[in-house]
Amino acid sequence: MSRPLVLIPWDRDEAITVTQAAYIAKKTTVTMRDWAAKHHIGRRVGGGSWMISQPALLMLLDGDDAALASYLGGDRYGPAVRPYFVRCGLLT
Repeated sequence: MSRPLVLIPWDRDEAITVTQAAYIAKKTTVTMRDWAAKHHIGRRVGGGSWMISQPALLMLLDGDDAALASYLGGDRYGPAVRPYFVRCGLLT
């Protein structure tokens, strides 16, 4: 895979904090930072803080590898990815 396009382009509405992601996933913040790096569901922004893509987190939690691969390839509107953006209230 070329460079994963997580949170690219930057969309503040799509991004959640590690703490918010941990709450949604019912995991620790350490696990969320690990997942962000390992599964490319987040990236460091600003001063180095991790931000997580909420749609990407849901894809990972659902085990939807095809949708996550599409998302990381830059797809934000395709049939596999769009439902996650709708679920997060980012698209209608």
